[in-house]
Amino acid sequence: MTKIPLAISWSGGKDSSLMLHHLMNDDKYVIVELHTAVSSETGRVSMHGVSQELIRAQADSIGLPIRFISIEPDSTNANYEKALNAYYSDLKSQGINHIGFGDIFLEDLKRYRDELLHKNGLTGVYPLWKRQTKDLASSFLSNDFKTLICCAKQSLFPNSICGKEYSHAMLDTFGSEIDPCGENGEFHSYAFDGPIFRNPIFVQVNEVLVHTYEHKLQSGQEVKTAFEFADLGLAKSKAV
Repeated sequence: MTKIPLAISWSGGKDSSLMLHHLMNDDKYVIVELHTAVSSETGRVSMHGVSQELIRAQADSIGLPIRFISIEPDSTNANYEKALNAYYSDLKSQGINHIGFGDIFLEDLKRYRDELLHKNGLTGVYPLWKRQTKDLASSFLSNDFKTLICCAKQSLFPNSICGKEYSHAMLDTFGSEIDPCGENGEFHSYAFDGPIFRNPIFVQVNEVLVHTYEHKLQSGQEVKTAFEFADLGLAKSKAV
């Protein structure tokens, strides 16, 4: 049977890792490469705050090539879509027609992705789609994946979880308003060990920073939201 070549939308977090794990064990596909969108201003993954160096370390440990898609700052999605369309066009020219995503239940996001893919003649593959996030969190941990929280919405967590390892004990502290996988943007993570990695990635937490973002509601009211970010770096030996 001829396998379907597949590119992977890679954020570096636990959902991407579990998604890749599923697809690497699916005989229908052959994984060709990872790709990650990064801010042209910071060189980091947007909302994760993770550096290209750390993402490249993951790709090296997984044993797959990685391509970074640089996104120019823009108040709309125009630059994001321009950069993605260029990348998608290149994939298409190579005969790569499928892209794997780690989305779970956000309908609007999946619809947006599928519209962009359809315009470029590509198809999305979503192995985690509509699975219970509690079950996915349990599966991630039971498969011996390890990840650090690299970003968290400050108001949701009485005690900071940023820079700490995701665990069953941490999940037990989450209130009902927090999705176990952070699918609503409650938190993001950086995976450093697990079955997709040939070697663990040694990571250190340099510091935890707070950034406040302003946005307008449909009513016109301005709202400020504070997020904590763990400034992660590569370490020479295990530091977590």
